[in-house]
Amino acid sequence: MKHNIQKKRLIAILVIFKPDLINFKKVVLQHEKNFNSIILVNNSPEISLKTFQSKITSIIYNDDNVGLAVALNIGILEAKKRGAEMVALFDQDSMLPNNFCKRMLQLINSYHDYKNTAVFSPIYLNKITNVYGSIINFKPFQLIRTQPNKFLNVSYPKYVITSSSFIPIKAIDKVGLMREELFIDFIDIEWCLRARSYGYSIVSFSKVEIEHYLGDSSVTFMGKNYPIHSPLRMYYNFRNSLYLYRLKEIDINWRIIDAARNLFRVIFYIVLVGNRITYIKYIFKGYFHGLIKKMGKLEE
Repeated sequence: MKHNIQKKRLIAILVIFKPDLINFKKVVLQHEKNFNSIILVNNSPEISLKTFQSKITSIIYNDDNVGLAVALNIGILEAKKRGAEMVALFDQDSMLPNNFCKRMLQLINSYHDYKNTAVFSPIYLNKITNVYGSIINFKPFQLIRTQPNKFLNVSYPKYVITSSSFIPIKAIDKVGLMREELFIDFIDIEWCLRARSYGYSIVSFSKVEIEHYLGDSSVTFMGKNYPIHSPLRMYYNFRNSLYLYRLKEIDINWRIIDAARNLFRVIFYIVLVGNRITYIKYIFKGYFHGLIKKMGKLEE
């Protein structure tokens, strides 16, 4: 059954944290070419974004860095107040082609099972590694990463990244908002796996793509480029993974696979990435806080 999401009932939400304002101006201009309504949620109160305010773009200022999940929820709730039927979630590191929104809505509205889909997503080229983000699936004891197949119209990953996710408000009403105690990292994985536990699908359109920056740098290992994250981000990564293992909505296969991959991550960062002592400190602090359920923002 075809659906009919109109552009005027779709609101884009961008979460901002200490952006490079010159590059961010390009991001906003591309979003304004695509969307009729944009909400910027600013997690950097020391930075004024008044120059970005327009008929299309409005700004919500937070008094502090409240985290990605809280900021997304603030944007989603504001979009609901404005009568949005769907939200498109972004961070400040995604660049869109000119016809991105038009193409996404065409595919969404022609998709045969709209009511049972929680997220519609494009594929993305990671500009840090110059590699397309993988389509993620898993079976018992095995994570399956495949490169997007542009000969296929649709893929069905287990989860997708937050940025460029188009989510129907009805799905959010059923599944719930983003889990705020995670602060940052694994928010997208948790929400997608939670949505799947409610019987929803995750849909990726292979013929629509964006450019995204995932990671701070990259390392080549055995002929493959891997994105490298800061020690602080690895703290949240390890902490939040342990937290997710306890949640009944999380697929048991993901828990087993991720627990095994965490061992590889520790060795990878200690052996291949510089600043080893700092990484060890943050990784094991993350493990400890995950075990004792110390969540939210890390106060240092």
